[in-house]
Amino acid sequence: MTRDIEGMERYYENVPYGDNSLASEIHGTENEEIIKQEVKRLVQLNDSLLKQGLKEEASKIEKMIYHIDKEVANAEVVKQEHAASLRSTSNWGDMSFLDKAMTEQGKVGFNEEGKFTMEVFDERSNGFVSKTTEAMSMDFEEIGDWMQPLMKLKERIGKAKNNMGNPPPFDINYAVNNLIKNNWKSMIADPDPTLDPNGPSKGYRLQSILLDAVDENGNLPKDYNLDKNSFDPTNDTRLFSSISKELHNTFYGTDGSESKETAATVNKKQENSEAEKLMKRLDEKA
Repeated sequence: MTRDIEGMERYYENVPYGDNSLASEIHGTENEEIIKQEVKRLVQLNDSLLKQGLKEEASKIEKMIYHIDKEVANAEVVKQEHAASLRSTSNWGDMSFLDKAMTEQGKVGFNEEGKFTMEVFDERSNGFVSKTTEAMSMDFEEIGDWMQPLMKLKERIGKAKNNMGNPPPFDINYAVNNLIKNNWKSMIADPDPTLDPNGPSKGYRLQSILLDAVDENGNLPKDYNLDKNSFDPTNDTRLFSSISKELHNTFYGTDGSESKETAATVNKKQENSEAEKLMKRLDEKA
C-alpha cells in the first residue's frame, strides 16, 4: 500500500494544536473527549471509594489514573516520532496502521490493564485492528546510515580495480559484515543506490538476490525461504553474499574471481615481503 507522505505532511502542517497543547488534545476532539471521560470516571470512582473508607481500593484507582496519564504521554511521543520520520521510515515496517492512527483516523481506548490503545479500520482484513503504544512503537524501522557508506565502498573498490596486482584496498568481507549487521532490514526493503533502478533488479537488493536464485525458467527453488525475517545475517548469508560478490566482481572482474596471473602476482608479492622480513631479521642478528 502506497503511503501518502505529502498528505500526511500537510496534515501535520495544519493541525490546530502546538507545542503547548496537552497530550490528550493531539488525537482530535472525539478522542480527547474519550480520554477526559475515562479520567473523569476513574476520579469519581476514587472519590466514591474514599468516602466509603476503602482506602486500599481507592489507592489502586489512583494508580490507574497516573498510569493513564503516562500512557497518553507515551502516545504523544509515538505521534512525534511518526511526524519526524515520514521521509526516513524504511519500507520494512508496515506503516499503514500508524499512518491512520496518528492522523486522527483511529479511535482511542483503554484496555483492561489501563493501557492506551488505538483502533483503526484495516481494508485488507476488512476489520478493526487495535494496538497499544508499545505495539505501535515497534512498527518504526528507520532506513539508517548505510546507503552512503555502501556507495563509498563501491567507489573505493572501483578506483583500485586490481591495479598492479594489488589486493583490495580494504577487507571486503569485514566491511560488508559491519555494514549489514545493523542495517539489513532496510537493505532488504529499501532502494539500493548502488543498483540500477532501470536494470533487472529495479534498484532493489532483494530483487537482485532473488534473480540470482532463480533457475533458467525463472523459478525459485521450492524450499526457498521468502520470509523477510529469514534474511537476518545472524543466520543467513544471502545479503552478505550478494554485496560481497558485487564488490569482488568490481575489483577482480565480472566473473568475481582473481585471474591466475593476478593471484600469482599477489602471492609472489606476499612471498617477497615475507622473505624481505626474514632477511632483515637475519641481518640484524649478524
